[in-house]
Amino acid sequence: MSKTKKIAILILTVMTLLVFGATAVVGANALTVKAYPGVTIFYNGRQLTDDQQPLIINDYTYVPLRMVMENFGKDITWDGANRRVLISDSLEEAQRQADLINLQNENKRLQATIEQLNATIADLQKRKTSTADLDDIEDALNDYFEDAGYDYFSDRYLGITITLSGDEDDIKYLVRVDCSDSSKYKNIRDLSKTKIEDFLEDLESKLLKEIDRTDYEDADITGEMRDRNNSSYYVKYNGRTYSYSWSSSSYYYDDLDDIASEVEDYFEDAGDTYFDDEGIRVYITLSGDEDEIEYLIRLDFRYADYYDDLTELSMSKSRIESFMNAVKNRISREIDGTDFEDADIIGELRDYSKSSYYVEYNGSRYYYSF
Repeated sequence: MSKTKKIAILILTVMTLLVFGATAVVGANALTVKAYPGVTIFYNGRQLTDDQQPLIINDYTYVPLRMVMENFGKDITWDGANRRVLISDSLEEAQRQADLINLQNENKRLQATIEQLNATIADLQKRKTSTADLDDIEDALNDYFEDAGYDYFSDRYLGITITLSGDEDDIKYLVRVDCSDSSKYKNIRDLSKTKIEDFLEDLESKLLKEIDRTDYEDADITGEMRDRNNSSYYVKYNGRTYSYSWSSSSYYYDDLDDIASEVEDYFEDAGDTYFDDEGIRVYITLSGDEDEIEYLIRLDFRYADYYDDLTELSMSKSRIESFMNAVKNRISREIDGTDFEDADIIGELRDYSKSSYYVEYNGSRYYYSF
């Protein structure tokens, strides 16, 4: 059988199989053709239809090229002269691709703009503009240090206000301290000088941050802390050192009240440190002269978490005596180099609300009233 006849028979066989679906053997060489119609094609859940249906021939699925390409937005033509199939983007698809590229480029441009704007906003939030004036900075300082009475001196009733004056070359702060409502301090002389300077140093540091990148950023800073009710009590800062109106040196005490204030500040957390109860409040006063100093420690249990009064600490007398001994040692350190340095030290620890409960120290032994 000639090759031409074989091809003709094969074509007729396939056409027959497309209609009925079957298996046929063609020619002497037993060419087997298995063809099955009825194949369905789905694209994104939608069934594709065409005059020419897909089919399976010898386990291969054949799909009409035009049906597929047109669903992908392609134009397809037959070049009969050259026996070629030509596939190209349709005008609609080409426009869609161009639009997509334009949108992507626009999105990149907008993202870059957003990043630039965010950077500008962040920079503006960090810095103050040159239009800021001292009143604005003063308000910021007062807001920041509104709890300074408690934060630095452990007294929420201690009133502290800050005012500023000056220009682009020099700024001076004035801190007024009001002890009128305080139960711990009569005036600023009762405040710990160490804590005064801690507060004023933090104030200067905050002020420097507030004037950064403003017209005042190169200004020199000086200042003063003054007792609101007694202007003769003040602390001056010249930009380098502090000077006190009530003594020539921050390390000299001219009376026992100064020493008592320092000792009380040192033991402000004694409730927690010695008795594991941060609710116990500690008050310390001193009396006496250059020969003998007597301390009085009052423990206030009204806000305690675990104890009602001093007697409940009696199960741990070693802690009581350890605390009282620590107070004695601290007093000894504070009076060193003063007129009181040779004084004998005795003392008493008393319940703030129940004065009949106390512990006395005579310089060598402890006596308990309970």
